Amino acid sequence: MPDAHPKGTGARSDGEPVETVRLRLTLEARKALTAALAGHPAGSGVRIWVERGMRPHAQMMIDRPSPRDRPLEIEGIRLLLDESSLRFLRDAEVRYRTDQNPPGFEVVGPFLPSPLSPPAAAAPPSAPSAPPPGASRSPGHEATEARIREALKNVYDPEIPLNVVDLGLIYGMEWGPTGELTIRMTLTSPGCPAVEAFAEEVTRTAREASGLGAVKVEIVWEPPWGPDRMSDFARRQFGYA
Repeated sequence: MPDAHPKGTGARSDGEPVETVRLRLTLEARKALTAALAGHPAGSGVRIWVERGMRPHAQMMIDRPSPRDRPLEIEGIRLLLDESSLRFLRDAEVRYRTDQNPPGFEVVGPFLPSPLSPPAAAAPPSAPSAPPPGASRSPGHEATEARIREALKNVYDPEIPLNVVDLGLIYGMEWGPTGELTIRMTLTSPGCPAVEAFAEEVTRTAREASGLGAVKVEIVWEPPWGPDRMSDFARRQFGYA
């Protein structure tokens, strides 16, 4: 994949530096953006913003700067960023994909879902039976759970730029006697207004990743969620490790 490129530096309209964003552009992206900017008035920049939600995604357009922007300069290319998108764009990389039709840009990073959806697994010919109480999961169960966890890394807390797996919101998965799967998960706050939408998104993602039809999500509040349940990566990002 592309080599690492210089990190951008810049300042807000009040002069405060924005080095913490650490956005990168691949060589292909820099060439494509330079060509795109060539046909626009001097002073124009590339606006990058993140549409937030359970599957946040970055969008781009050529635009004029505004007083509210936090501009970032990378090798002569001015990027226009907004305050609410900064935490999602930290350590991200802008790429230009020529292997898709039509070619286009994508923004990938540790605080954004993968741009490629995980492939749905084919449904098994017969539902796997659950292991007896106290027995370990079968290899089939473990493989299915691994696929689901990987897919759930594309489901994000609407207010926190991290996925539900790294946040430690998935407490466990339990198999029923006829092969049905229950995912036990929690939220960072019992007062979260998106609890139903969250459960629906996790259910849909798990079904697509596993090929199973009998999947449900059980929201639990015990034990209470805390930063100690985050992954090592998440704790480092929030200063807990």
